[in-house]
Amino acid sequence: MNAPLDQRDRWVPPGVDALPLDRVGDSGWNALSDLLFPVLVLKDSALEHNLAQMAEFCRRHGVDLAPHGKTTMSPQLIQRQLGAGAWGVTAATPAQARLFRAFGVQRVLLANQVVDPLGLRWLAAELQAHPQAWLCCLVDSEPSVDLMEAALAGAARPLPVLLELGVTGGRTGCRTPQEARAVARRVQGSRSLRLVGVECFEGVARDAGDRVDGMLAGVRALAEDLAGAGAFDEAPEIVVSAGGSAFFDRVVHHLAGGWDLGRPVRVVLRSGCYLTHDHGHYERLSPFGGRLPEWEPLRQAMEIWGLVHSRPEPDLAIVGFGKRDVSYDLALPRPLRVRRPQRPPREAAGMEVFQLNDQHAYVRVPAGDDLAVGDLLGCGLAHPCTVFDKWRSVPVVDDDYGVVGAIRTCF
Repeated sequence: MNAPLDQRDRWVPPGVDALPLDRVGDSGWNALSDLLFPVLVLKDSALEHNLAQMAEFCRRHGVDLAPHGKTTMSPQLIQRQLGAGAWGVTAATPAQARLFRAFGVQRVLLANQVVDPLGLRWLAAELQAHPQAWLCCLVDSEPSVDLMEAALAGAARPLPVLLELGVTGGRTGCRTPQEARAVARRVQGSRSLRLVGVECFEGVARDAGDRVDGMLAGVRALAEDLAGAGAFDEAPEIVVSAGGSAFFDRVVHHLAGGWDLGRPVRVVLRSGCYLTHDHGHYERLSPFGGRLPEWEPLRQAMEIWGLVHSRPEPDLAIVGFGKRDVSYDLALPRPLRVRRPQRPPREAAGMEVFQLNDQHAYVRVPAGDDLAVGDLLGCGLAHPCTVFDKWRSVPVVDDDYGVVGAIRTCF
């Protein structure tokens, strides 16, 4: 997790071997002149801005943050999120939860139903071995409760679970309040599970207008209904969780404050992509600077830099990065800047990445642009979740691209 850098880290200069991760900032490297290309970089000032802004947003609204760790799978970045006040970390799988525990995370919210017997037994063993740890997962059907009960038979501590509310045509989660109440009753009758709250992922309703608000209002109504029926009587507090990176403003509108359920209510956001933000998907959807104009926009921390390899046609450049290096599931990279030795940087005006191969980007170039072989092209990226998993490590840079550190990923 903190393994030294070596030739397996593709951006590291030749001749470097076993460089401790915490010594990278002493190297004196500049990412745009001293590293191998292509190189993905994280801009430290943007990370700091985004960490501070999300922490302040949660503080003002009286909610907690358990950022989704699957975005980065990086012990260094997760520790920065915890250091900025995150209450815990969200996982998608038992394997991710196991890694986050190895990173030293005390609270892990596994935002999926777990029906893998081995994963369930690991959760039970971890809770037994570490009484101070808090681990939970989701439930959304009576058959799943039965499967979990069978796998956890004999566990020393009940596994905390959140009841998931879904939406028709969406992903997982109970589709109706009646179904949710039936699942809650089944959990109450279980010896191995303990119902501690309710949950949804409102992002599955994003293309359906006011369905996001309806889904969140439904979560609140369900929590109140179940509390009135005594479903949380064995829980010291009620956890209500929602909030990806696109609609956390709607989550706090519907769920932050005003609870009267006879015990404390902890509202937990699970936003993950706020940390790096992006040029595209979350740039369009983020509440900051959009639906929340009083807040500064988040800043894009992630860029890819590659060399122009060929200008085979007047309006075409081939640049040395591709699908092995960047995300392409939600949008193609966005050209931002061009650099050439002995010239000031300039905007990549009118350029467009229109196709990717494994290691090459096809860039449409405006007529008359003097982009040349050997120039550096820097691009912004959409959807950080599918960028981090392509890199074993990533340098962190200052605003002049001086390397101030590095992070590991553990996919």
